[in-house]
Amino acid sequence: MKRLIPTLLLVIICIGGFWYASSQDFFKEKKPEAAPIAKVKKEEVASYSVKTGDTVLEMQQKDGKWTMSKPSPLPLNDYSANGWIDSFNTISKDATIDAEGKDLAKYGLDKPQQQFSVKLSNGTVHTLSVGNAMLVQGYDYAMFSGSPEVFKLSDSQVKSLAKTPLDFMDKSPVKLDYEQVRGLTVDWKGHKWTLTKTDADKKSYEANWKLGDQEVKGADSSKYLDKLQFLATEQLAKKAADVKLNAPELRVEVKTADIAGKEATTVYVGKLDGEQVWVAQEGGEWAYAVPSASIQELSELDKPQPAESATPGAPPAPAGSTGAQTPPAQPAK
Repeated sequence: MKRLIPTLLLVIICIGGFWYASSQDFFKEKKPEAAPIAKVKKEEVASYSVKTGDTVLEMQQKDGKWTMSKPSPLPLNDYSANGWIDSFNTISKDATIDAEGKDLAKYGLDKPQQQFSVKLSNGTVHTLSVGNAMLVQGYDYAMFSGSPEVFKLSDSQVKSLAKTPLDFMDKSPVKLDYEQVRGLTVDWKGHKWTLTKTDADKKSYEANWKLGDQEVKGADSSKYLDKLQFLATEQLAKKAADVKLNAPELRVEVKTADIAGKEATTVYVGKLDGEQVWVAQEGGEWAYAVPSASIQELSELDKPQPAESATPGAPPAPAGSTGAQTPPAQPAK
């Protein structure tokens, strides 16, 4: 009997291993990923559109540059504009619902709620139509141009295409090349400070800087540049000509020098409007609404920052306390 014990243990281990492998689907053949329903080359795209109800957004490409023709022009982020085509190229159906698509009204596809179209330079148009939501949560009925098939499409794929004008807009009013910056002056409501690079031939993070008369190390200079560079809006930009920028409360001067040593000064101005400041480059086309709190933080970067408590949330020590505990009084003998 003792001779059979090792064999029995081995059999038990094998059975346990087989059961675990089965529970982890090790023996099930994985389904291949669904192929995209369309594949277009970015350089061949003349335009694309996003239609939701009666709202239409249209983007046009010419010589590799994007413009928004509908609903109205905006300063664009090229990465977002190109990224939409990447999303379109990954759209795939989850399952066929109706191969013939004879009753489109049943699926809300006779009058689609959403349509996403890509027009190529040769005139070919690819359109994804999205109808009613399915009973299965997180999915919609959809169809693609050139085929009567109605298929199942996930909400996540629809959301990747259902962009708004703000999603495509460049939200940053200020553009900086840190290695070309030689100086920075911020004037907000009369409070003014200047940051100057004293080692012009060094990288920004290696160079010495001066904040007024105070020395600033390269590693610390980034907080001033970052605060300006990362100003951003969450509203649609306006034409600078349509915004009253006379007598601005904000003035920012950025002094730069290119590789050849040619110096230039770029000026940004800002006009306070309630809880926001409309910021525009002098002579620029667009104005951006930036929270006034962000401008205030930029303005106060020259002020000493409050020291952080070593133990956040800890109650202050009593006056005169050194942290040592007073020994308990000894009873009288």
